[in-house]
Amino acid sequence: SLAAIGSGLANGWASPYLAQLTSTEANMPLRLTDSEASWVASLLNLGRVVGALLSALCQEYIGRKKVLLLGGVPLIASWIFSICATTVMWLYISRFCSGIGSGMMWAALSLYLSEIADPKIRGSLISMNVNASSVGMFLGNAMGPYLSMEMFGYVSLVPSILFMILFSLIPESPYHYLLHGDIDKAEASLKWFRREADVKAEMRDLQEFVDGAETNIFLKLKEFLMPSNLKKPLVIIGIYVFSYLSGYSALYSYAEIILTKGRITITPSLVVTILGFCTIVAGSTAILLVDKLGRKCLLIMSSVGTSISLALLGLHFHLLSLEYDANTLTWLPIIALLTFNLSMSSGLLPIPSTLLGEMFTANMKNMASLCVSSSNALLSFASAKSYQPFLDLVGETFVYWTYSICVLFSVPYVYFLIPETTGKSLIEIQRSIKK
Repeated sequence: SLAAIGSGLANGWASPYLAQLTSTEANMPLRLTDSEASWVASLLNLGRVVGALLSALCQEYIGRKKVLLLGGVPLIASWIFSICATTVMWLYISRFCSGIGSGMMWAALSLYLSEIADPKIRGSLISMNVNASSVGMFLGNAMGPYLSMEMFGYVSLVPSILFMILFSLIPESPYHYLLHGDIDKAEASLKWFRREADVKAEMRDLQEFVDGAETNIFLKLKEFLMPSNLKKPLVIIGIYVFSYLSGYSALYSYAEIILTKGRITITPSLVVTILGFCTIVAGSTAILLVDKLGRKCLLIMSSVGTSISLALLGLHFHLLSLEYDANTLTWLPIIALLTFNLSMSSGLLPIPSTLLGEMFTANMKNMASLCVSSSNALLSFASAKSYQPFLDLVGETFVYWTYSICVLFSVPYVYFLIPETTGKSLIEIQRSIKK
């Protein structure tokens, strides 16, 4: 969770500081043009592509745990660069390093948690760590208006450093040990996580799950590219496509600027902080419900709520263009963004990470992680980078209505293509998918 909070702080940095760095009134060490701000907002996601690639290559040989620890290094470096930033280039480097660290971490974290968790709580555990990222975003939104960029960097170093110290005390995944033939260490690891003396039955299931798995990355790639195996990552990437078609990367980064343009009568930074807190509440609700209602149900509810919220946000800017009184409309963008945050955080954000940790055989996990995580990062980069040009081209109203229509198409997609994995062990999931 400390790693996720550190990653969330990097995401939460964008909304308050982009608003300040592009303002002529704020007392900041440098000023950004709209184009520079667009790059600062999106370079984190480009770094995630590099991080996902490094993570997949390293996991194969050194394991999930060491990759997660290595991911802390670029995150720490990013805050050091942010503290030292006197030109926009320092910010570019800082955001890119944040992306590398986040990409390494998220590509390994879902797999690590899926391998150590009991099937009854696996979805909740992964959702909890996604929600921890929301906690980091909330803290970033809350601290941003009151701390200098330099002080924000010093504060944000703390969770990353603590994570590297404390996580080094936790065992590697038993799957990794079994994959490399170290049965004694695998059993010791499983006992540590289960707090039970007898884990022989589960060890047999794990052994069955990893039997026949290759460690040669080129043989894995060849097997991964077979049509029957390629279908599953493409299905998960499809969910991410709809997530980013909602524009959430851009909306989170530009939240304060959106509210300022919406001419609300409440301080925008305060509203953004409240929105961040509501995201945590929604994520906590998802933790409780994901293993009860199931993955598909939450995804469909999340998609419908997200679509409605974007339609309302577009309606607000349409009414402003018709010269309605902005004071009487203050509630509309706030309710729209509140519904957007609640809807995204209860399904479309946490559940794809859960499915990534569940749907693949031991042989395909790393390749799937690389494929999905790098695609996810590229989609996020494209979403954040295209937002400003799209906005300049058609205006706020049609941007948000376009997002609303796009995300609504995810409902039939989820209903017909996403398998239900709730409550099943990893070996049971593979059996059901083969059927």
